[in-house]
Amino acid sequence: MKTQFFTGKGDSGESHYGKTTLKKSSLGADLLGSLDELNSWLGLTRVESEKEEGYRNEELGMSISEILKQTQNSIFVIQAEIASLIFGLGGDKKISADKTKEMEEVIRKIDEVVPAIKNFILPGGSELSARLDVGRTLARKAERLAKKFSEEKELPPELLQYLNRLSSLLFALARYVNHARGIEEENPTY
Repeated sequence: MKTQFFTGKGDSGESHYGKTTLKKSSLGADLLGSLDELNSWLGLTRVESEKEEGYRNEELGMSISEILKQTQNSIFVIQAEIASLIFGLGGDKKISADKTKEMEEVIRKIDEVVPAIKNFILPGGSELSARLDVGRTLARKAERLAKKFSEEKELPPELLQYLNRLSSLLFALARYVNHARGIEEENPTY
């Protein structure tokens, strides 16, 4: 059987799963779309990281590409968890507190090698670092939407904590990339 890329059922502005309908303008649809946008951006960032050598080292224990791939897989789990809540499926896919702890460990390793932050930092320096910073802002957007959505349908604290830490991870990785290349951070001039 060939892949069916469209059904036409969503042309009215609604998504259907079983007997449940989700308006495409709803907060739940916006949250799922925001997570999809973040995941797609991280895929593009991962491709960029794979073009460059030298980011797998003893300091992090794995490459930036591997970190991003693990993150992308976790975002899929989060999307499944949220979709299960929206459509009343009671799915078994849940983001665990261990995933947040893994991110925190990478952040700690980066903190040991990059200089202390004394001022705000302008995003940029290198393309990969700038891409990671865009990912950070997309992660923050998804986190804000998740918090708002959680006021309607309570999300597990592990999920909210993961999204909060994800933006910290991406910020740390952006700083690490520039540091590893010897690119000095720039601060805003007010």
